[in-house]
Amino acid sequence: MTIRTVALTALAALLLAGCGTGGTTAAGAGTTGPHAATAADLTGVRWLPADGTAQGRAFAEFAPDGTWTGSDGCNGQSGEWTLGDGGALRATAGLSTMIGCENVPVARWVSEAVHVETEGDALLLHPATGEPVRLVRAPR
Repeated sequence: MTIRTVALTALAALLLAGCGTGGTTAAGAGTTGPHAATAADLTGVRWLPADGTAQGRAFAEFAPDGTWTGSDGCNGQSGEWTLGDGGALRATAGLSTMIGCENVPVARWVSEAVHVETEGDALLLHPATGEPVRLVRAPR
């Protein structure tokens, strides 16, 4: 074999390797990015602030009947929610007591979110403007 033949064979192998399916890149090795949440993604889970604020006392739970309940760390919170196409979220928050404690703004996060995504074990609540809030599944 000549050097030219070896070089052409190597080049062909590289080009064909780039055309395969199911490969991963170094930056995203085997991972998938956020995707629009479904009702099944939201329900049956206790969602906690990802940063550990309030050590599990602040949370949100979405019920299949279109209601949600939660806590800011010591005050009960609740409201209603519906999920549209592509993760479009419409949620309300009812009244809450204002006992002084962590006061994690869970009700505001839920009621101001207009889009919701999941990414692994995380729930991303996207407000109309600003950065999304990341919640994570409570340990079982």
